[in-house]
Formats: sequence, C-alpha cells, structure tokens
Amino acid sequence: MQLLGGSPLFSLVVCTIDRFDQLERLFLSLMNQRHRDIEVILVDQNPDDRLLELIGSFSPFFVIRHIRSAKGLSRARNNGMAAAIGDYVCFPDDDCWYEPDTLETAERLFVDHPELAIVTGRTLDAGGVASVSPTGETPLAVTRWNYLKCGNSNSIFVRRAALPGIGGFDENLGVGSDSPFQSGEEADFLLRALSAGKRLMFFPELIVHHDQVTSEYGPRQIERARKYGRGFGALMRKQRFPLTYVGYRLCRPIASWLAAVVRCKADTARYKRAWLMGILEGYATWPRWRRG
Repeated sequence: MQLLGGSPLFSLVVCTIDRFDQLERLFLSLMNQRHRDIEVILVDQNPDDRLLELIGSFSPFFVIRHIRSAKGLSRARNNGMAAAIGDYVCFPDDDCWYEPDTLETAERLFVDHPELAIVTGRTLDAGGVASVSPTGETPLAVTRWNYLKCGNSNSIFVRRAALPGIGGFDENLGVGSDSPFQSGEEADFLLRALSAGKRLMFFPELIVHHDQVTSEYGPRQIERARKYGRGFGALMRKQRFPLTYVGYRLCRPIASWLAAVVRCKADTARYKRAWLMGILEGYATWPRWRRG
C-alpha cells in the first residue's frame, strides 16, 4: 500500500456493474501483485450498495477509492480517469484478473522505454489461450493499421502525463453508450493517441487474464454482434479510414457469412450477417451522432 499522503504509481480504473464474484477475483489478484503501489478507482454503476462489504474486506490491502457513475463504460472510465493520481493509468475490466507480475512488467516497460506514452499487452484465458481479441507473440509498434491486433482495453497502460494530449474515451462509443455504437472506444483512444503524436507499443510479455468470450451464436450474441458492429463502423467513419480499408473490413464478414450459408450453419450465418449489417449501419449513421 502507498505511503500516507503519497501518490501511487498505478491508478487502476475499474468500472463495474452487476458483478461480484468476478470483481472479487480481480481484487484477489491485486493482493498477489509483486508491485503494490496502487490505487483502485472503483467506478460503481450499480443502483445500490451491494459492493460495500467487498470494498471493506479488501481496503486493508490496497487503496480503493469508491466513486459513482451513471451507466456507460466510456463515461465511467472518464470519471475514473479524472480522479486518478497515479503516474500510470490502466483499465482492468471487473471480470479480468492480473498475473502476479503484471504491474511490475508494465512499470519496467515504461522505465525501459521513456519515449512511450502507452504500452499494451495480451489478454489470455486461464489456460494461456488468447481471449477477447487476438494478439501475437512479437513486440510491435502500434500503428493506424495494426491497432486491432495490439490488445484491448484490459491491457492498455498509459502515462497519466500523456492523457491531456489524448483526451478521454469518446462517450458516443462503447457498451452502455446512449448511442447505437456499443464498441470501438478503446481503438478510438489508441488511434487518437497516435494522431496526437504519441508513441505506443505492444509487448507480449505484458499479460492480463480474461475468460473466453462465448462462441455460441444465440439471439443475445447475434444482437450484441450488431451493436458491436455499429461501433466498429462508426469508428472507421470517425477516424476517416480510406474506402479501401473499409472495403477490406467488410469483405471479411461477407466471406464468413457466405461460407456459413454454404455449410448450412444457420446460427453462424445470422451472427456474421448481424456483424456485417452493424458495420454498415454504424458507418452510415455516425455523422449524425458527432458532437463538436
């Protein structure tokens, strides 16, 4: 735990709603960190006090700053960032967990690479298999063209001093947003950092854990695919990607959809079509949602 009156090295912005057991798992992993100079900014979007007992049980082991926020992941993260006082800020989901050396590794990477504003890493399940998003095993400088294989929000670590030049998460993007665009906020954050002249790098040795996202294609997953697709389409429109890139990103779900149709995999075909239609809808409708 940090010294009284001092500033922590890491601020962990944890946005949570409707979870308890997974949040406890995250907190247990923080107790096992080799690096304990941290503050947890718990951004609570629950309508009640269900987390107070959990907070009380872990408060003796590390600093937990409990704040409230209206629903919306990007909104909650921005509220958490505004409260952060650590040298480095990260965004673990309430259902992820850390390796014992996750924060130690992040600090070492920042020290070894003072030119970097952001480092990103891999998200793996308990068995060490990539989950949430695919990444490789080779360090990469993050660019406008490879950002999708350089981690997700769980594995973004940023120097707090760089945040004023980047800005917060776009509250028109992401889960719980008031808009139709229910994804894309972390990619937008990385792309805006690049546009601001910041240097970013992916390191495979920086590991965060998250369970596998379900591979089932039921009605709920199909609905989510359309919402997430809208976010990706909006992202491409917002970031003004060339039409060749947009076309490439459309060809992939088209091919997957047609392959599923040929193989008579109805649920998979519906899922791929939902993702495709979502991208098209998001790309077409983003301009009316732009602010400023």
